[in-house]
Amino acid sequence: MSGFAQHNNQPLSGCTLWLTRPAAQVHKLQQQLEQLGARVLCLPMLLIEPVPLAGASKLRILDLDRYDLVFYVSSNAATLGLDAIFGYWPQYPSHLLNFAVGPGTAAVLENAGLNVRYPAERMSSEAMLALSELQEINGKKALIVRGVGGREILAESLQARGATVDYAELYQRKRPDYDSHLLQQQFEQAAPQAVVISSAESLDNLRHFCATDALWQAMPLFVSSERLAEHAHKLGNSRAIVMAGASDTAIISGLLASLTPASAGHSQGQ
Repeated sequence: MSGFAQHNNQPLSGCTLWLTRPAAQVHKLQQQLEQLGARVLCLPMLLIEPVPLAGASKLRILDLDRYDLVFYVSSNAATLGLDAIFGYWPQYPSHLLNFAVGPGTAAVLENAGLNVRYPAERMSSEAMLALSELQEINGKKALIVRGVGGREILAESLQARGATVDYAELYQRKRPDYDSHLLQQQFEQAAPQAVVISSAESLDNLRHFCATDALWQAMPLFVSSERLAEHAHKLGNSRAIVMAGASDTAIISGLLASLTPASAGHSQGQ
């Protein structure tokens, strides 16, 4: 730990942090970290682009009342899903059991007046599958609202429990178009004490934009799950620190735990 000028009300004073979330999801976290004294650089490693509501996805929104369970796998899925649903449904079908991957996604649904179940401790499909309401679902019909492609563990696990599963795919994730030397330049200007990552695609894209192996290996990654830490290790970075999750609270807690003086002896995996 280098000698940052720490203050009680700004414990992250002197720290440079890189946030890699999509631009629309980063503002509140950036503000909170800046209030704690950090210098925050937003470098989105994913672009979220809505896709036209058409084909099978449109039919599934039109047939929403045929389902028993609806799963929203991200805040983007919740925002775009509700936009699509309320475009055709003046009132949300009251019998549906709604599930969110975590508290941030749940908040989007709750703000629309919906009841939602979600894992409070961890943001992941695995944590959502552990909810008590999903242990006996044989014969239920499930709709997963998500982006194009993505992990299949949720659908496969629901099917293994006897549910039928459909997708409504409402957006696509794309790699941003950065100059190949941008990260190297930013790193040289002010090396970050933490690079926050909460998805495998963001991690892959960060690796893509690291012009050299040395730059990639120097990245002080803070990831939201053990799965991402393992993925980073496979890509050649063994520095990843695992936070308690991908929520703003978990990220802030993880950064404070590793970047403040009390944690100096064990921060950054050094």
